[in-house]
Amino acid sequence: MRTLPFSLAVILSASALASKPDPRGAFHQLPAWFEPSPGGKSFSSRTAAVSLFVDPRGASLAAAAGTIRMDFAGARPDASFVPLELRPGVSNYITGNDRRAWRSKVPQFSRVQLRGVYPGVDVVYYSAGKTLEYDLVLAPGADPAAVRLRFPHTRASLQPNGDLLLSTASLKLRQHAPVAYQLRAGARIPVESAYRLLPSGEIAFRLGAYDRDLPLVIDPVVSWVGYLGWDQTDVVNAVLADPDGGFWFAGGAFSHRPIPDGTSPYQTDKKGAKDAFIAKIVPDGASWKLAYWSYIGGGADDEATSIAWLGFRLAITGTTTSTNFPLGGASIQTTHAGADDAFVVLYDPLASGLDCMTYSTYFGGPGSEFPQSVAADRRGNLAITGYTNSGELKGATAGTVYQPSNRGGLDAFVAVFRPLEANAADTLILSTFYGGNSSDLGNAVAIAPNGLVYVTGTTMSWDLPLAGPSYQPDLRASGDLFLAIFDASKSKFDQVVYSTYIGGYGLDSAQALAVDAQNRAWITGYTSSTDLPVSPGAYQLAVAGGFDSFLIRVDPSKTGADFISYCTYLGGKGTDVAYGLALNPADGTVTVAGYSTSADFPAVNVAGFVQPSIRQAEAFASRIDPSKSGPTSLVWSTLFGGPGMDVATGVALDDSGNAVVGGFTNSFDLQLGDAIGKMSPAGYYSGFFFRLSDK
Repeated sequence: MRTLPFSLAVILSASALASKPDPRGAFHQLPAWFEPSPGGKSFSSRTAAVSLFVDPRGASLAAAAGTIRMDFAGARPDASFVPLELRPGVSNYITGNDRRAWRSKVPQFSRVQLRGVYPGVDVVYYSAGKTLEYDLVLAPGADPAAVRLRFPHTRASLQPNGDLLLSTASLKLRQHAPVAYQLRAGARIPVESAYRLLPSGEIAFRLGAYDRDLPLVIDPVVSWVGYLGWDQTDVVNAVLADPDGGFWFAGGAFSHRPIPDGTSPYQTDKKGAKDAFIAKIVPDGASWKLAYWSYIGGGADDEATSIAWLGFRLAITGTTTSTNFPLGGASIQTTHAGADDAFVVLYDPLASGLDCMTYSTYFGGPGSEFPQSVAADRRGNLAITGYTNSGELKGATAGTVYQPSNRGGLDAFVAVFRPLEANAADTLILSTFYGGNSSDLGNAVAIAPNGLVYVTGTTMSWDLPLAGPSYQPDLRASGDLFLAIFDASKSKFDQVVYSTYIGGYGLDSAQALAVDAQNRAWITGYTSSTDLPVSPGAYQLAVAGGFDSFLIRVDPSKTGADFISYCTYLGGKGTDVAYGLALNPADGTVTVAGYSTSADFPAVNVAGFVQPSIRQAEAFASRIDPSKSGPTSLVWSTLFGGPGMDVATGVALDDSGNAVVGGFTNSFDLQLGDAIGKMSPAGYYSGFFFRLSDK
């Protein structure tokens, strides 16, 4: 939560953003700062896309397409500036032949405060993410009605979602609807706030009832947002928190993207039409910046689908059609075997150049493999799962593995590696199909604290091989989710120690999996079943639409009704699909993310964020506390997106429990994001991310 170092009664917030793409998008990663003019009576802030000039009467925001001016109507002429938060850098301007016009060691400030623009009213300008913003700060007793904004030579119109759209012949700017809340006994009390368009064309503010003895603050909830792509189609398939700070993303890129300065990645240039990529963003004050980018690929198409930590190295899996995919270490398969092969990479981001590739191998048979998930543990094990139509797999030898051949059109596969072994023969310790007479998709894998490998996905086979005291021994409908647990230290039939169907009389698909310290599995995905074993006191007791997301916790050490210890639906009247899941061991909460077409998708505890309207599909993120009951169990929940398709594919948590959600979008103007951030043409997908915090 952002606070200012003095007592506040009211803060109103708005952000301005340009509407046209800028080909200099690399500079959008740079944070803005404020510099004083000679004499200190005005300040300016410049990025590659826009420049903000502020003076005692108001502000001018200039972009390549034009300028929009904002004045404070009736403002006091004696308002004065106070710069805040001195930055370590300085600016030097050595231009022209007249030395008297040169300026050196110009200080930089993160924000500036204009005091006394109205009686009891201050204005604070600052950069937040990639937008330039301002807060109106009203002291106790100040009159909100005194604040009036004037936009000369500009058409101002209120949008249905409460935003203020400012238009000239060449430029459009958007100021998001003002929001506010108060804190009382630790609880958030929302305060109604909105723009008012006056007959004079000026803009005023409308506030609902609030306690004037308590501060009222902004918490925008969505604190970072950005596009993660370049000038072609790029998608984010996975996100991973870095213990040292920041977040990693993995996916596929058609774009030729400039590599961040000061880095030495394995591969700086794209080799095929589409290459796998990994990227890292890091905090930069209130913003973020791109700190790392590397391509990984050969001469054809390559795409990363999942990412995990193995020690201090990144474990990555994905698909490749390249016959020259880069290999390293004791590869167990050095040639491309089919149409699409899986790849497994162990990548050291602390190394430089070719030394980054600790291990890399193909894994596949004569057909196609589609790996969906990777997991690793502290013992040096790395597990992948996915699905394949190959009839044979590397290492899946009859007489030694649980299932040496494909039994259906598509079977799940599971492979466990020890990539740090010196000899190739020692690196693959488990390779097996898993499936029945129909399609079986391995979608998620995790390695439990006890060393067992958990795999979940979707099965349409009525004869799926089961083991142990299965919770559900039969397929109930066209497709159920499954849970299978493998022991890579065993051989043949002993390799599967437990397996079961889980589902109702609709279609149930598992998409993400995590295992907690008690070796219990948390599974999310989507379902059309109306009869899942919902827990008493769950957030949502019944399916609300055609497909809803779900969250299930299962305990393989239990039998019967005790096997499922938590189950809830999550969704609205449309389609809701969860693709990502993250556990917070500190407080037991679970964050899920995906996409929704439900206009009534639950929005909870996001008073600082205006929910987007459902256009095609919006990304969603929700945090659930299974220790609580009913509505109180949903800690927060929000939609996020623009007018196109916005799909969240993964979520990860930092050490403070903040969630970063990654995915892909073809929306040009994400809410709270700047429209200049998307470099690819209309209709092309770009990776994107946003961070949420409940603190």
